[in-house]
Amino acid sequence: MASGSNIDPSHIKFGKSVYINPKIRLPQFDNGDSLAYQAYDSQNKEGKFIAIIAGVENIPRWNAVAAYAGLADTSFMRLVGSGVVNWSLENKQKYVFMYSGGLGKCLVEEGGFSEHHWRHPDIVEYFIQPMARMFKEMSDKNFAHGSICPSNIYYSGGGANSPVILGDGLSACAGSTQDALFFPPSKALAHPMGRGIASLEDDIYAFGVSLVLFLRKGNHLNGLSNEDIVRRKIDIGSYATLIGQERFPASFLDLLRGVLHDCSSSRWGVDEFFSWLDGTRLSPEPLTKKKKANRSIDFCGKKYLYAEFLALDLHKNPNELSSIIENGSLGKWVERSVDDTPMTERYIKALERSLADSDNKDYLAAQIAIALNPSLPLHYKGKCFTYDGLGSMMAKTICDGGDMGYYKSVLNLSLPDQALAGAGLPQNEVLANLKQFDTCRSVLRMNNMGYGIERCVYILCDSAPCLSPKLEQYFINSDSSVIMAFEDMCKRGGQIALMIDQHLAAFYYVAYPNIMGSIAYDLNSPEKDSKIAANLRFMAGLQKRARINSVPAIARVFLESLSGVYKAFNNKEMQKVIKSGVEEAAKDGDLPAMAALLDDKTSLARDKKAFQIASAEYRMLEDEYNQYNIKLANKKTYGVVSGHDAAAVVSWLAATIITVIVILAFISGNRIF
Repeated sequence: MASGSNIDPSHIKFGKSVYINPKIRLPQFDNGDSLAYQAYDSQNKEGKFIAIIAGVENIPRWNAVAAYAGLADTSFMRLVGSGVVNWSLENKQKYVFMYSGGLGKCLVEEGGFSEHHWRHPDIVEYFIQPMARMFKEMSDKNFAHGSICPSNIYYSGGGANSPVILGDGLSACAGSTQDALFFPPSKALAHPMGRGIASLEDDIYAFGVSLVLFLRKGNHLNGLSNEDIVRRKIDIGSYATLIGQERFPASFLDLLRGVLHDCSSSRWGVDEFFSWLDGTRLSPEPLTKKKKANRSIDFCGKKYLYAEFLALDLHKNPNELSSIIENGSLGKWVERSVDDTPMTERYIKALERSLADSDNKDYLAAQIAIALNPSLPLHYKGKCFTYDGLGSMMAKTICDGGDMGYYKSVLNLSLPDQALAGAGLPQNEVLANLKQFDTCRSVLRMNNMGYGIERCVYILCDSAPCLSPKLEQYFINSDSSVIMAFEDMCKRGGQIALMIDQHLAAFYYVAYPNIMGSIAYDLNSPEKDSKIAANLRFMAGLQKRARINSVPAIARVFLESLSGVYKAFNNKEMQKVIKSGVEEAAKDGDLPAMAALLDDKTSLARDKKAFQIASAEYRMLEDEYNQYNIKLANKKTYGVVSGHDAAAVVSWLAATIITVIVILAFISGNRIF
């Protein structure tokens, strides 16, 4: 155990005294591409930890840390800390989830078979009951795990005869590290990053699959592709597909039927789970029977009797689909052979919607597939995702440097809205999601800073950190991470005062709309100085909220760019006073003080009032000057007219004086003449 001054310099510090050893991997605790390493407390020999390192590209669930920390059940891996770490192996920042160590091996290795020696009662006590308690607490705390599989469930450190521990579910996007086998058909074919938001219903289904894999003695699904398995699940149901010919204890079969129900609304929840544990005999709801057509339809050389299977393949040949729609054969098959009124209505509406983009055959294929099987994920132009998995797919595409034009098209065509209609959600959730999609289409039409497709990413994926290209070496998810990233970049040089880019603005518009609204006018101004002032106010707000005392490098960059901003003050002496104060604040790295001096309302009002008075005096003098210029313009009459005016005044004064003298003399009785 390293301690004090003899810590290996290659070890990476986290917090006050914890260090991560990047040379010692713990691959059994990996969560997909989020890798696990050994960690230790340099001040406590007993402090051994598992550090799981997640990059931006993993879209880790950093915003679910508070909810996870509130889970008290000891069958959860105990989270002892989390946050940004400077990961020297790749010279960039990553997010670390620090868990307490001491766990045993996993229940079943990836793709392997269980080696357990538990009796059936032990399976209930050590595996099923702990999972049931965890589901109860997750339900109470409104948390879903999103990474349940046998290779992520561990024996306690005390050995096999002790309750299991559920592994990490935070270091990667929900569902992205599980095999398609652990999902019902509604999500199984979706891209790993596009399977949608974690849900307790999906966790319970994944538990059911895990229990099957834990109990099984063979693998009758070996050699089948994910698509083949999904077809089998659609055909005979997940329960029958996964059980096959395996002989499981009869006491477990009702549980497996309930938790492996393909329809999430009919799947067992926590209450049914505990009722089964209490010995209550429950009858899981039967699967909805598919309607078999009375005749088949040909597509891509295959014959189809079920619309659900046809829906799976439409994206493979949009041109042939267009042909069977135009010749009317598909419409007749749906209406007459399948004879399903709701499906026929969906089909007609899909055709009407497709007229808006009649040349887009991929759009037509996506629409018709939704009509024939609304529960399937959305297939469009080679990508497959659920309505609530679009955001994480977009975030991943940005991380990979991909083209975002595809997602603009998806949103503008309202494809997620159509997929949402078949999700079977409560009305309030449907409306909330529709509002999000409408907001996305609205911001796509605007070119202002913080709008566009970038803002759509953060609206639809609340766990996405800021994905700005200029901040790609950093993990940006908070005020302090932003301000310290820019401080680091400014120390290195080459930075300008226009720090806010499209991504950073979009990220903060979603997280703190009031903050961005206060600087929006200046941020979108055509004048560079106004933009600089807006950037300074923004960074000052971050420093104040993050309670960071000094950022001298950022202050220096702003100081070099404020010459035009000082001109907001008209008085030259006032400019000098403000500039001097700003320079003093910059020495202390105090952005709020710099911004306060430039935005001081009293000084600005006083300067404005003085300027208004001076301007009025100037206009008066200017008017007088202009009048004299008009008179001087006619040199022939200017002097004559002025002389006549002067003579008239003198004559009037003389006449007045004589009249007054005569009247006074008359009154006094004296005569002048």
